[in-house]
Amino acid sequence: MGDRVATGIVGFDRLVGGGFPHATVNLLSGPAGSGKSLFGLHFVYNGAALYGEPGLYLVLEETRDNLERAMAAYKLDASPLEAAGKLLLVDMGELRESDDAKSVVGFDDLRDFLTAALPRSGTKRLVIDSLSAVGLYYASPEQLRERLFAFARFLRSHDVTTLLITESIEGGPLTRYGIEQFVAASRRSRGI
Repeated sequence: MGDRVATGIVGFDRLVGGGFPHATVNLLSGPAGSGKSLFGLHFVYNGAALYGEPGLYLVLEETRDNLERAMAAYKLDASPLEAAGKLLLVDMGELRESDDAKSVVGFDDLRDFLTAALPRSGTKRLVIDSLSAVGLYYASPEQLRERLFAFARFLRSHDVTTLLITESIEGGPLTRYGIEQFVAASRRSRGI
């Protein structure tokens, strides 16, 4: 199966044969309150703390304060990792507000930010939380789909293992927009 990137979540890593395939785009979907953000936080935190892999967590809906509270509840202290440049928690909404821009970001905004941030930070693990917020930027499902596929190609062109988070609606489709799952690694193509 090639190189695996352990999440540090023992049960998950055992279940999927050691973690995510290296340098892939992976998707985590679930209803509100199902622990998606917590999983993503563990993925980047464990990468930095246990495996020496710098991580970047981009939050688009929640705030950095909420992330820090969640991490504190699980005794994940990001401060020393941030000071060492091994972990970055970025609240994109806060950045956008300071620029007097609209608070919703599109994939081109994310690509532009990551084009600058990835090489500078040495990021090996990336979490984007959540695609549900990005979908609000686009006027049509077709436009969302086109930009999502282009963004996934951009991510695959970098040496980074990515976890995209999206929500599902209970009793509804697998993902909020019904297309997100098509950009992630799958069992048939080199994914989990």
